[in-house]
Amino acid sequence: MRFRNVYRAVTANIGLKIVSLLFAVFLWLYVTAQIGEKQTFRVPLVLANVPESLAVVREAPVDIAITMRSTRSELLKLRLLSNVKATVDLGAARGGRVIVPLSTAILNLPSGFKAEDAAIESPKSLTLDFERVVSVSAAVAPALRGAVPKGMILVGRPVVTPDRVLLRGPASAMNGITSVETEPIDLQNKRGKFSREVSLRPGGRRKAAPSRVLVEFEVSKRAVRTISGIPPTLLQGEEGLVVEFSPKTAALTVEGPENLVNRLVADDVSIILNIPPGVWGINRIKPEVIVPQGIDTFSLDISSFEVKVLSKR
Repeated sequence: MRFRNVYRAVTANIGLKIVSLLFAVFLWLYVTAQIGEKQTFRVPLVLANVPESLAVVREAPVDIAITMRSTRSELLKLRLLSNVKATVDLGAARGGRVIVPLSTAILNLPSGFKAEDAAIESPKSLTLDFERVVSVSAAVAPALRGAVPKGMILVGRPVVTPDRVLLRGPASAMNGITSVETEPIDLQNKRGKFSREVSLRPGGRRKAAPSRVLVEFEVSKRAVRTISGIPPTLLQGEEGLVVEFSPKTAALTVEGPENLVNRLVADDVSIILNIPPGVWGINRIKPEVIVPQGIDTFSLDISSFEVKVLSKR
């Protein structure tokens, strides 16, 4: 009997009771949302209007901590919806070390917030070092990664367009800089002719203009061939000498791209015997070999020639 009375009391006008409960909850949420409080935020720090002739060489923080005072609901909107930034204008900067005090004037607060509602917590100031910017012309060096497929060879050197770029950066970061590398180019599984636009990697605080270059290269089938019967060429330091040498010819084995190796003839290569002045009698002289550009490796079937310098004619 008691249970039935309690049940009737609970379920009587149940809709009105639910509405009343929801109203009470929303009223509580509204009242608590209007309570004033302080919250701490981290906002991005932007260094603006740095003169082109200067570079910041001391690392600045990427953000700062601020405290905002407002109602809880407004602070929630500020945290979730606004894009507050702290912008420091460095248009009047000069070389050397500069200490910049930070105030709430650097904050771009949304409508409804005032500078006096905010406070800078940390850092209170920035210590910035400015250095003169210099420019140098640098050669572009393609960075190649990986190995070409077995039985293949990279033909010559990659062609880079442009082959030189302008590097700009703080004077201390530009000392001794003569070249700049590209991002790595993977040679694995490459065959035939390829071209690729790649970014440069100037490193540090340096910037490159242009920032991207075109790299062209060719991967060809590797070939090996021996050319026999090549006579050496004599270079004499004194005129009118009678010179004999042995053997009369040599065989040169070359290795390189198939299309280049297959069309080589004896006249395309040179074996040089350089006879310095004042040399007489029998001597062993190591030859100098000159091959066309693109040949990867080469070797002679002999390491030296026997040379007899007899007399003048």
